[in-house]
Amino acid sequence: MKKGLIIIVLALCGFLAKAQLITTNAAPFNTPAYLVNDVLLGQGIVASNISFTGTPNAIGFFNGVNSNIGLDSGIVITSGDIINAVGPNNQGGAGTVNNALGFPLLDALTTQPTNDASILQFDFVPESDTASFRFVFGSEEYPEFVNSSFNDVFAFFISGPNPAGGMYVDQNVALIPGTTTPVTIDNVNIGVNNQFYVDNTGGTSVQYDAFTTPMLAIANVICNQTYTIKIAIADAGDFSYDSGVFLEAASFSSNGATLTSVSTSAFAENDTTILEGCGDALITVKLNRVTPNDSIVPYTLSGTATVGVDYVITPSSLLIPAGQDSVIFTVTGLWDGIDEPNESVIIEFPFQDACAGFQPVKINLLLRDIDSLKLGNKSPDQTLCGPQDLYLYFQPTGGVAPITFNWNYNGNTHTGFDLYDTPATSTTYVVTMTDACIGLTIVDSIRIELLSDVNPLEVNVPVTDYQLCDGDKQVLTANVSGGGGAVTFGWYQNGDLVSDSTTIVYDAVEGNETFLALAFDECGSSDSVEITISTEICEFEVPNVFTPNMDGMNDYFYIENLDKFPNTEVYIFNRWGNTVFSSSNYGQECSANGDTGCWNGKVNNTGSDCAEGTYYYIIRPPGEEERKGSINLFRN
Repeated sequence: MKKGLIIIVLALCGFLAKAQLITTNAAPFNTPAYLVNDVLLGQGIVASNISFTGTPNAIGFFNGVNSNIGLDSGIVITSGDIINAVGPNNQGGAGTVNNALGFPLLDALTTQPTNDASILQFDFVPESDTASFRFVFGSEEYPEFVNSSFNDVFAFFISGPNPAGGMYVDQNVALIPGTTTPVTIDNVNIGVNNQFYVDNTGGTSVQYDAFTTPMLAIANVICNQTYTIKIAIADAGDFSYDSGVFLEAASFSSNGATLTSVSTSAFAENDTTILEGCGDALITVKLNRVTPNDSIVPYTLSGTATVGVDYVITPSSLLIPAGQDSVIFTVTGLWDGIDEPNESVIIEFPFQDACAGFQPVKINLLLRDIDSLKLGNKSPDQTLCGPQDLYLYFQPTGGVAPITFNWNYNGNTHTGFDLYDTPATSTTYVVTMTDACIGLTIVDSIRIELLSDVNPLEVNVPVTDYQLCDGDKQVLTANVSGGGGAVTFGWYQNGDLVSDSTTIVYDAVEGNETFLALAFDECGSSDSVEITISTEICEFEVPNVFTPNMDGMNDYFYIENLDKFPNTEVYIFNRWGNTVFSSSNYGQECSANGDTGCWNGKVNNTGSDCAEGTYYYIIRPPGEEERKGSINLFRN
């Protein structure tokens, strides 16, 4: 027998998201003896003479931790194949025809003869005055064949001594709670006893179209007496569409006292899970008899969680008043805001059983950590050229689902993690996210900027017309304002981009140039300013020597760039101060080396040759300071 296990009755308001049911009949789950002794049996039961009638693939082990079946694990027995119980619910009538016989005891419970019966049978000896186990019944006959001839059926038939007198003879204990009505698809469905009905349409983890909530099969027995149980299921009326019964692991037990745990949190996965700071486990300690006096129920605590730090028990002292047989206490998980591994809470009660003496029972609770609520992802801030349809969302992590969302924007409110909107102006969407149980809250926002709300794009250049001298360096500066989003700027010359900086330095060259300062924003708005630059020669160059020997090289006193200064007077003197040449418009008369207006080294250009030596000049450009200097005349 297996020790230290308890009966746990589940009443949940809802389930968290699940993954998938798992079934297998691979070794060691391929023998009825192993499935009964090592899977099904709990405390206070000894089994023998174990047998199975039916197709081998109709019985096996299931793992329901990541499913919505309501039981963590155990034995699954079907009227077809256990693989057909595995989700998702994507068929209307999954089933396997085994062409097996029915079972007369089941025929009596339904409307048609049965087929493909699967029967697990064994003898057992209880150590207390009750024997019980938990189960779930599911079927592909739901919902379309309710109240038809295809009323698939199952039952748990017990035979043996009846404590009330006489014998049980194939007494069915798979009954709807509080009734003598057997559990079938006609007796539990959306219209009848629907508090025990789970609609699995579209379910992701289990194939069956519907199934019951976890139920308790219980029989009054005489301790240390031998009983026989036949756990049977079959198709009714045909061989199609599978049905299955799930028997919870370690739940077939016989205890002098029982514990029932009911999670008050609608967010817990099952009745042995407590969420930090989110709901309690209400546990009932029930003796097998009424106590004549006030009785304190002793208990010990163990596990990885620490009482007073990770959880509290209320009340801390468990008193069963005289004349009663039970007491209810609460285990409350405390949220500490620290992300940490899940922890365990083990509560053990050293009960004395009337049949078997010392019978400790215990309950194992999982204290599941709740991560802090955090923002995992959201729609990015955006810049738009104008109103357009937007899909905005927030995706938090942690906390307890479902997370509530409260959007506030432009005087509007919205709930839900996402929002479709077409903002007409720049808008900030502020969202408050709150988890469903603890009240963890985070606030975040999304900013949508419309370029139609910003100032127009403008390019301003302080000076747009320059008069420069050849060789000058001129700083050109542009100021850009307004526009929306990213603004692109550039200086262009003859259509080519010169620089993307708002400030450049221009090296002046004689002539005329045009620059364009151009800017544009994300939506194509643009502005530009044109700059014109006129560059002249502002300096002339006076040579310091010339050789008027008519060899074609440097034969004239040519002043470069003087032609840019009309009406310039030029005077040449010898060292005695005598004028040897003069002109009132030298730059125009001597505009090129060799012009007759250039001084050719003769007196007044027509007289005798001037002697070699040093001569002195005075140059008087109109409106400019005169320049004086000397020039050397050589002939050889």
